[in-house]
Amino acid sequence: MDRESYDDEPVYYCKRCLSLKICQMPMVENQSYCEDCGTVDIGEASFEEWDEMYVEKYGHHFCAKEEKKEERKWPYWC
Repeated sequence: MDRESYDDEPVYYCKRCLSLKICQMPMVENQSYCEDCGTVDIGEASFEEWDEMYVEKYGHHFCAKEEKKEERKWPYWC
């Protein structure tokens, strides 16, 4: 699969917590749920649309690297 067609694939996400951990309910056809919070309110969007919602809710991009926190120094080494 090339990058363009990969980017066109939609993501399924939880509308409550925006988790991408969506699972299929066993023995229930066409019913999915969020593994993190348990809701069955699942949405579908492009990754870019979902990431915008994630930023709006959590204040940072899902794939953003965490900034390295400065190591704590002992008071007498400062």
